[in-house]
Amino acid sequence: MKRTNIILTDEQHGKLTSYARENRKTLGELVREALDTTYMKKDLIEHRRMVSIEAYKEGFISLGKLSEILGIDVVSLRVYLKDHGISINMQESSEIMQDMLNA
Repeated sequence: MKRTNIILTDEQHGKLTSYARENRKTLGELVREALDTTYMKKDLIEHRRMVSIEAYKEGFISLGKLSEILGIDVVSLRVYLKDHGISINMQESSEIMQDMLNA
């Protein structure tokens, strides 16, 4: 482990100390847990984004499904894909007709 000093506001320190006491943990444990939760979550979200985009590029999921997974609207997604040099997959008319029949 490495030792790092951080500066907290009085309010942050008070809340953290109170929470630590209630949960029988040290301030250090709480800070480490918060960092793990925050940054591991970001890594997982980034991984999910990358996997989803690859699935879209391979044709496994639609633009609408990619939009849903990433949590952004289709128009913004189209701009995002264009900005990142990812071509937009177009459905064949037969696929569109089949989607209509399946709906």
